[in-house]
Amino acid sequence: MNIPTTWSRDIWRRAATPAIPAVQVVDGRMTSEVTEHRAVYVGDNEWVVDFLPGRTLTQAQAKAAMQIAVAPAQLEVQRWAAAIGMTSAEALGYVQLSEVSS
Repeated sequence: MNIPTTWSRDIWRRAATPAIPAVQVVDGRMTSEVTEHRAVYVGDNEWVVDFLPGRTLTQAQAKAAMQIAVAPAQLEVQRWAAAIGMTSAEALGYVQLSEVSS
């Protein structure tokens, strides 16, 4: 464990934030216990995430999208959204829109 010697505001915020729920990959499906959202492997290293219709992603991108769905308040959302070519506002909007329409 790497404990910082100097604690900045961001380090304190991260320490106070609960852990990010896990995303499991089993039999070509990516799921989490804390969301109904899922990603499905469609072959040729391509994944489809239910709240991003019409887009195919790599496994790493699909995991980033799933992490946005399971932990939308985390500081990492901006980085995860960038990994899928979106802003955090766009990605969070897609997650929220799909929850409303479900």
